[in-house]
This record gives sequence, structure tokens and C-alpha cells, in this order.
Amino acid sequence: MKDQNTSLSALNAVLDQIVRDWISIVNLDVEFCFAYDDDDPNPYTSAISGYHAEAFNFADFGSCIVDDEGPITVTSWPNLGGKTAIISTSIRVNFPEPLMRIFKHHVSQELFEHPFEYVAFNCKIDLPDVERYSIMMYLSGAVRNIRLDAYSETVLRKNASALMAALEPYALWFEFAAHLSDDLVDENKRALLIKHLRAICAYLDCSGDLSFAKLTTLCGVAGSLQPAASLIQKKMPELVA
Repeated sequence: MKDQNTSLSALNAVLDQIVRDWISIVNLDVEFCFAYDDDDPNPYTSAISGYHAEAFNFADFGSCIVDDEGPITVTSWPNLGGKTAIISTSIRVNFPEPLMRIFKHHVSQELFEHPFEYVAFNCKIDLPDVERYSIMMYLSGAVRNIRLDAYSETVLRKNASALMAALEPYALWFEFAAHLSDDLVDENKRALLIKHLRAICAYLDCSGDLSFAKLTTLCGVAGSLQPAASLIQKKMPELVA
């Protein structure tokens, strides 16, 4: 059990980084619309009683749902002015299909027989200014304490070490792609980055061999994943359609 707990802690650390990188790559924004106790609410004076969250991100590379049920803690700053909030909630991430296949392959069905359709995480989300009816947040800089929720943790615990090993090639490319995405303002360039990363994931899923160190050197010079995509196109052109 101690070894399983150690592996689970390591898996949570790996997944924390993968989730953060994925959020950056797909440019995940979340709109929080607040609910109040008052019949005629004023965002400056009324107490927030809840919220509704809706996530927006670039398509064709996974999706995310932010749970609406988490408690929200509001703090007033009378000396500085304004109010901030912390939401303790969960997020459900449907990763790109090659990664979801890996998760499903490593799920232990000894206790549960439910289909594993997404990976759920507990987390906290910091909201810097809640003196308004709604706020749009870029989730990358706002989310913290990302950890598997109880169900996902239970079904992945047994095979945590093997799951980490299987995810490692993808995690490396996610981290590199997230670095490339940091300065992307042009939506077409981001869409192209996602297209190339989707091809990389599909190639890895087919047991293709990519020299990460060599290719990322070339990609770093190019400022894109084009060198890796070009190599894949030569070997398996159907993946770069």
C-alpha cells in the first residue's frame, strides 16, 4: 500500500503538469456567472451564493467541464478595495483520444464497472475580482492544487506506475507545445499547433518512434511543431490530414 501511495503521489504530480500544459495549449477560458441571495442583487454589496461555470477552448483536442457545485469563499479587502474569491471544485477533463485510451487501459475495474469517460480532478480556482456579475478567466494562471478526485484516484491507483510510464512520451510533447503556445496570439497559429500535436499524439499511439531531443531542437528553431509533423507526414501521411 505504501508503494501504491508513493506511485499515486507521483502520478498526481505528473497529471498536474499535463493538465496545466493542456489548458495552455487549448487556451482554456472559463466564464463564471455568480448567483446571489438578494432578489435585486448588487455585485458590490450582495453576498455570492453560488456560480455557474462554462468552459471554452480550441476544438478537436479534448474538452473540460468545471463543476458548478463547489463552495466559493469570498474575501473582502477593505484597505485595498474589492473582493476576491476561491472556488473549491472539480474539473472533468476529456483528454485527446490517444491519452484517453491510455487511461482506460490502466483503469482497475475490480471495484467499479462504470465506463471511464473522463478524468476528474479536485482543484482550487482563484478569482481576482468578483465585484461583478460574471468574470471570464484564463484558467492556466488561476487553477491550483490539481489532484485526482476520489473515484479517478481509486480506479487508477493500482496501475499508477504503469500509467505514468505510458503517459511520459505525451507529457514531454505537451510540455514543449505549451511552451510554444505561451506567446501565440494568432488563432490560426494556435490551431496549427494543435493540429501538429494531434498528429504527434496519433503517431505515438501507433507506437511510432520520435526523437524528442532532436526534433524539439528543430522545432525550437522553427518556433512550431512543423518539423515533427513533416517527419510524421513522410512516415504516416494519413495522420497529418
